[in-house]
Amino acid sequence: MRRHSVLCLLAALIASGAAPSPRLLAQDDPCKAALAPVRATFAPDRRVAVFDIACVQQATQLVARGDVDQADAKRAVLAALESVRLGPVLDSIRVLPDPALAATPFGIVTVSVGNVRSNPANSAELATQVMMGMVLKVLKKQGDWYYIQSADRYLGWLEGRVMHFTNQAGVDAWVNGPRVIMTGAFGMMREKADTTSLPVSDAVPLVLFKDGGVRGKWRAVETPDGRKGFIERRLVVDYAKWQAARQLTADNVEASAKRFVGVPYLWGGTSPKGMDCSGFTKIAFRLNGMELNRDANQQALMGTEVSLGDDFAHLAKGDLLFFGSKATAERGERITHVGIWLPGKQVISSRGGYGVRIDSMDPKAPNYSDELALSVVRGRRVFGPAPLQP
Repeated sequence: MRRHSVLCLLAALIASGAAPSPRLLAQDDPCKAALAPVRATFAPDRRVAVFDIACVQQATQLVARGDVDQADAKRAVLAALESVRLGPVLDSIRVLPDPALAATPFGIVTVSVGNVRSNPANSAELATQVMMGMVLKVLKKQGDWYYIQSADRYLGWLEGRVMHFTNQAGVDAWVNGPRVIMTGAFGMMREKADTTSLPVSDAVPLVLFKDGGVRGKWRAVETPDGRKGFIERRLVVDYAKWQAARQLTADNVEASAKRFVGVPYLWGGTSPKGMDCSGFTKIAFRLNGMELNRDANQQALMGTEVSLGDDFAHLAKGDLLFFGSKATAERGERITHVGIWLPGKQVISSRGGYGVRIDSMDPKAPNYSDELALSVVRGRRVFGPAPLQP
């Protein structure tokens, strides 16, 4: 998947009075070369780590500005810049989370599905989604938007109005308190225990509420930001019991995946309201207790490589099958799609223009997809027995 670009150059530090203006260093400047190995060490994947550093030459002084998310990364940056000997280094690097947010460095999602953007604007690309009850790290603020990091370490921008900001004690109270999880296909939290009552919030699978106890056919629930209401009892279960009952088996993954056949494709979607290919695999595995990485090429690094064998013979139900283009002498491997392998040479995935569907790798099958069959790259086994060797 896509992600917002690492900020290559930050605004120049403007000197006051008659002092000369700063000069951003050229792209081939030794400063860039000095930072490359530091970036590779602390932020090899910019989707899950912050390393937005720029150098500004101001007279005889070298100004280092930007954000990182580790104190060790900052120390390594300063040491690397000292080594290039471009002048005394002025440290203007911020270690996230921003100290201004120290009182409430966490956010708990308060809407059924929150849209995380690649940049702080509703017009920006949808990068991923978060769901009610999820705890997020809050790293910095820009206007009404907050740069957050979800449990799978993915970074992006989320509007502040869809989060309840809190501290570690608040997170602990939420995580350790009684909660219920939505397991029904769709439901409404209502003001009163009555289907004609006004809604408070919608609910889709994996949404979490604070549990207020059973009220006949209803359950009293509360959102992370304190809104109270009722939801039909049949749609939710005790979260602790649900979590303890999770069994990551091939049959369970298959059943979870098939629940979403027909759900539309949504670029950046990771919720039952709409999902892209890797968002779909995340949901199918999350329902069974395993959190996959966000993007397809990140998921391709998980588990163990599976030799496809002749006619996919080595794949087992529940394996992840990746599509795109294989590495060549001129270009590296490119992963563009992921699905879940099913018996009978079938793969279930969320495809652009189709949504969640089951395709076959067998040319004789009515649901055969030559588009997928001709673009298979490799398979990975993220659970189950060790894969067969070629």
